[in-house]
Amino acid sequence: MKSELSSVDLKFLVRELRELLVGARVDRVYQVGERELAFRMYGKGGLDFISASNFMCVTKYRRPAPRQPSSFAMQLRKNLKGKSVRDVRQHGFDRIVEVKFDEHILVFELFSKGNVILCDSGMKIMGLLDWQKWRDRTLGVGRVYEYPPPVKDPQLVDEDGFREVMSSSEKGVASTLATRFSLGGYYAEKVCGDAGIDPGAAYDEVDHGMLWRAFQDFIDSLEADANPVLEEDNVLPFGGGENRFHSFNEAVDEYFSRMEREDKEFKVEAGIESKRERLEKQLENQLRAYEEASSGVDEERAKGDRLYQRMSELNLALDRIRELKRKGLDDEDIMEELKDMGFIKGLEGHRLKLDL
Repeated sequence: MKSELSSVDLKFLVRELRELLVGARVDRVYQVGERELAFRMYGKGGLDFISASNFMCVTKYRRPAPRQPSSFAMQLRKNLKGKSVRDVRQHGFDRIVEVKFDEHILVFELFSKGNVILCDSGMKIMGLLDWQKWRDRTLGVGRVYEYPPPVKDPQLVDEDGFREVMSSSEKGVASTLATRFSLGGYYAEKVCGDAGIDPGAAYDEVDHGMLWRAFQDFIDSLEADANPVLEEDNVLPFGGGENRFHSFNEAVDEYFSRMEREDKEFKVEAGIESKRERLEKQLENQLRAYEEASSGVDEERAKGDRLYQRMSELNLALDRIRELKRKGLDDEDIMEELKDMGFIKGLEGHRLKLDL
């Protein structure tokens, strides 16, 4: 199942987002999830733009606004409210999208944990969703935004460059296409399928000419209009199938919004199941404690009944004990006299307090 947008997907999506967002003005910004922002915009009929760690799109599914906006959402409102989008572009062939305003640039990183960075026009970071430190760069307020090391843009590769990359890889053909040319697994296998070669084969085992032509045909298709298809476990900017959409943005919205709903439903069900298990365990402990507490009830009740039946004798015994204590007898002498008088008989196992 596709869990994130690839560089190929963003190539198609950004073209559509440019048409949808350029000219629209920011009204409100909400942080609707741990790493998810919702931009409510107007000026083009009103629209909601959503960004998460793994996707972005203009959505028809409005996310509920939190009661208390996050500090980053408030910062975005303060700087962007009423400002118009001037451009939307993909950085190279990377999973980075920049939304430009007159005085600010919003950078959306759709890889790793994802991030959203607010920069001024000189790319100095003013605020960001998450401070991050990488081996080759650090993202923090006050620093100039640094792009990650660039990925190879397959649209700029000639045949000699293609041959050099493929021949230097020890991985299979599909794996090399996916990682070294940023095609991702699905599209790498598609190129192999179009070339009629085994995706797992080594480069020196396949026909270079057939692979290069299939690669070139795929690259050429990136400039075509999207012909989006939504599958059960994938969303594609082009392909066969019956479940088609008018735009790739609509297909992305439907696919990832459905995934979010299913994830939330799963978490709710998991929470209910966890609570049920906790209550069942609590009930089990309570029943065990009740059984332990109830185990001696009959015996103690029997003792109480015997004491009640001889209450008059006990009262006489107590009176006698008080009398003997006044005379100065100790406890041992008192017990002996009580035995002689027959007061103790039948009360074995019951503790009598003589210090009255």
